[in-house]
Amino acid sequence: MTNTIPLTLPAILLYITVAISVVAGGMGLVLFRQLSTQLRYLAALTIFEFPLEVAGLAILLVHGNSLFLMPVYTIGELALLTLLYQRTLQLPAFSRVAPWVVGGFTVYALVDSLVLGVSWYRPGQQIVQSLLILVMVGLYFWKLLSELQVRYLAQEPMFWVSTGLLVYFLGYLQIALFSNYLLQHYSLQFNRNVWAVHTLLSIVLHSCYCVALWMRPQK
Repeated sequence: MTNTIPLTLPAILLYITVAISVVAGGMGLVLFRQLSTQLRYLAALTIFEFPLEVAGLAILLVHGNSLFLMPVYTIGELALLTLLYQRTLQLPAFSRVAPWVVGGFTVYALVDSLVLGVSWYRPGQQIVQSLLILVMVGLYFWKLLSELQVRYLAQEPMFWVSTGLLVYFLGYLQIALFSNYLLQHYSLQFNRNVWAVHTLLSIVLHSCYCVALWMRPQK
């Protein structure tokens, strides 16, 4: 008998976000050689996420716990996004600090996971990661507004990436901050609906990745 997740709205959104992650990963693989060095880091991110998303869904289908994948996902995502923004921003101070920040976060995430257990949700890691990525996105928009070199934002791949990250991590930060409180004081169904919002945010983010990979930067 085949294991399935009942087709509720949260489940449908989950299937959609995994499908879009697969599409983004496929685009990253196919287009990798055609992309600029800058966007190859984005392609590498989508390729990295692809098997983790599929594995997470497969584990859920057999009613397992996929939270042990989260530290791997979180560390890898931060590292690859840092490389992407290091290439994009071209700021010497950022380039000097970035390896230390990623290294420090990696140590923190690994220690936190070992202490609390890899099968538990660890909001602290998600909060710190969200704040670090939002800082990078903020630096990108600051540089964009300071230099005013991009004529058509809709044709700029990094604008799509940064907009997707801004929407996703602003929303996810709220969920991570209040996750324990919601679990303790609200029903299981309400919490499922909250995580359905997270899944919707992930759909928006990976859709922005797909757009960025498809288009070509302005000359």
